[in-house]
Amino acid sequence: MKKIISFVLMCCLLCTGAMAVDFEILDKEDIFAPEIIENEKVSSWAKEEVDLATVLGLVPPLTDHPAFTGSITREQFAELIVNLVEKVLGKQIDTASSDTFTDSANVAVLKAYEAGIITGVGEGKFAPKNTTNREQIATMIYRATQYLAEQTGENLTPNAGSIEGFTDKASISSWAAEGVGKLAANDIMKGTSATTASPQDACTVEQSILLIYRVYQKA
Repeated sequence: MKKIISFVLMCCLLCTGAMAVDFEILDKEDIFAPEIIENEKVSSWAKEEVDLATVLGLVPPLTDHPAFTGSITREQFAELIVNLVEKVLGKQIDTASSDTFTDSANVAVLKAYEAGIITGVGEGKFAPKNTTNREQIATMIYRATQYLAEQTGENLTPNAGSIEGFTDKASISSWAAEGVGKLAANDIMKGTSATTASPQDACTVEQSILLIYRVYQKA
């Protein structure tokens, strides 16, 4: 009965305008700290694809809430790539033992390691906070496509790869040459120009999301 009476009174008040309330429209600057607003900014050239990737669920919450324009860490990229693989497969992938690394118990890192997508840096360490560069990311993405091929039977990088067309091929590490060449030949990670791979350049969060999105489109 009390609920009914309260509801009737509220309706009466609304009808008479006695409960009219003025709402103040606030700008995001009035709500969020400046550093949070800065982190949420996406470069204009990347915005469309980042927005599409976000809608598709390809952008999980990343450790340390990095800025889109900031360099991505090894741990953050592991989170991106594992999320991609699980989206494509429609299931969770296996996790390595929690004591695999002495400096990281991040579940995404352990999953990526178990799937053969990432490796450690030696002495039982993963170096999760270290930033990663273009050739390292190319290698991790290529390994992820190989893992997906094993699981689904679908080859996402069918075109033969080569680094011979890059004038800076000498700066590509031998262990990264296959991944860099394969991703370039299959329109996933092209060079920074028609003739340069820039393998040692840092990779930003938004650049990494675009690469993940391109792999997803092929899956």
